[in-house]
Amino acid sequence: MTGIDTNVLIRFIAQDDPVQSPAATRFMSSLNAEQPGFISSVVLAEISWVLLRRYRLSRTEIAQSIHDLLETAELIVENSGCAHRALAVYNAGTSVEFADALIAEIASWAGANETVTFDKVAAAQAGMKLLK
Repeated sequence: MTGIDTNVLIRFIAQDDPVQSPAATRFMSSLNAEQPGFISSVVLAEISWVLLRRYRLSRTEIAQSIHDLLETAELIVENSGCAHRALAVYNAGTSVEFADALIAEIASWAGANETVTFDKVAAAQAGMKLLK
């Protein structure tokens, strides 16, 4: 198994760099069941943030990119169940960020009774508790 950093996945998704994108594509194409890639929860959160802030992708495009990673057989995603649930929350929401939904889902999975936040959108759409 090989861990994959955010920048490799971004270059693979965006295909916007003449040197790094082909290298990322070759690497991703080399993955298989015997030698899968590993994506951490941190990387998933970073991907959503970069796609939104840097590439200005729509919610639908971000959701599709994350979904595609989650469904790739040659990838192992940390806390994949949490990531799937976070993606469902993200898809159901109008403003909540994927990273916030993922934070709430991982905390719940770890046994947290609640996740506190100062973010009103995360509280309203990701099931967090607004800290006052």
